Amino acid sequence: MKSRNQIYKGEGERLLKLITTYHVLQYEQVLQFFIRNRESMKPLITNLIKQGRIYYDKDRDLLCDTPEASGSSEYSMIAAVWVLLDFKEAVAYHTSGEFPVKLHFFSQDKAYEVIYISPGQEALINHVMASLPAKDTNRLIILESEQQAAQINIGGITAFCLVSPEGTVNYYTKQKK
Repeated sequence: MKSRNQIYKGEGERLLKLITTYHVLQYEQVLQFFIRNRESMKPLITNLIKQGRIYYDKDRDLLCDTPEASGSSEYSMIAAVWVLLDFKEAVAYHTSGEFPVKLHFFSQDKAYEVIYISPGQEALINHVMASLPAKDTNRLIILESEQQAAQINIGGITAFCLVSPEGTVNYYTKQKK
């Protein structure tokens, strides 16, 4: 049987890996990754903050790998992680991506890419995605408004997503003309 310190150390390693993978997460998102040990994670998080191994932005309730990580572009990653957490029970593996993909995950033998498109970036993302080799991947596209969907012309879209600040994810598809 594992000792309490071994369990604590293992959770600490998982927590540090999670935060360094995504750089910035809402406090609640971190707790969602550790739902079975939710209450025991709080003192661990506090301890890692005191040690300076992670940083806490109290004003925005963010846990970060560096003090600079709580900058202005974190919303896209936070929204992408809410989408990931929506699939949490079936996720076999997840990791961050490279522009324009925010993160990748595997769920029920399917690969997914989560892409965030801010208003005004639709043409850029269409161009970038057209220049990349086609993959057998399901794309979940996070938008800030449904109207953006009409401007998106990339393949492999499984669904468009609207993510509320509280983490509610709504999925929809384009209507066929």
